[in-house]
Amino acid sequence: MQEREKYENGLLTIRFIGEDLDKRGVSIYDLGESLIAIQRIVNKAYLASEDRLVKGAFPNKEERQFLSLQVGQRKRASDAFALIPILTDPHVQQTMYKVMDWVISGVVGFYVGDVITRVREEKDPNKRILIGSIFTEISAIVSRITASGGVSAISIGSPLLEKETIVSFNSETKDYLVQLKNETYLGTYQEIKGRVYKFYPSSKIVGIKRPGGNTVSVFLNEKDFEEIRFLKETSPEFIFKGHPIYKLGVETKTVAEFDASEIEYFVNDDS
Repeated sequence: MQEREKYENGLLTIRFIGEDLDKRGVSIYDLGESLIAIQRIVNKAYLASEDRLVKGAFPNKEERQFLSLQVGQRKRASDAFALIPILTDPHVQQTMYKVMDWVISGVVGFYVGDVITRVREEKDPNKRILIGSIFTEISAIVSRITASGGVSAISIGSPLLEKETIVSFNSETKDYLVQLKNETYLGTYQEIKGRVYKFYPSSKIVGIKRPGGNTVSVFLNEKDFEEIRFLKETSPEFIFKGHPIYKLGVETKTVAEFDASEIEYFVNDDS
């Protein structure tokens, strides 16, 4: 494949823009941090497409081989790099096309308007988790802007999918992401069941233990909190109706915090 074709057929491109970057290359540190973040985004996108994006999950060895990207071509435009799969098998190419759709769905959430609104409006729960989970990787890429390497902006595209620019980040994006640190968002409505074992009166939170041993912090209104708190039964079991609370940058569908709008005392007919 000719050098120009390698760039034009790149699954992804990353371009570093700066006053002098058409004359000198981007620093190894800026490039390395960004490429690692992109590979992690690709891995997470694949796991999300397979309904497997949970905390601590990784693609297996075989999957990592076909998900792995390499630098296919460098182009002075300030300083741009085309990324292509290491494996050239046609089946791998088809799989990566699907993964790229998920990558685009994820990263574009940080480019078009309010990320939190984008997450809330996303109908697909796996894509919602993906957008929230790649906050760490997007922040790693954007952190290279206005650092010591002379980068003033970074853009990501997909020539193979005829998308010259998917997202473009600048110093305003960097400031915006700093403000989003530790931000949370609500997942889709669901009901969870568990036994209350702990109370936090000042914040109207109860700790519950779910079947299987997982614990969840449940946020309640004052009325529901007081109803549970003054119940005579020890360790009562309730059904909590509402929305899980997720933190940006955490790749999990496991519920650790829950915003309950309604509660229901659970009566065990076997007791």
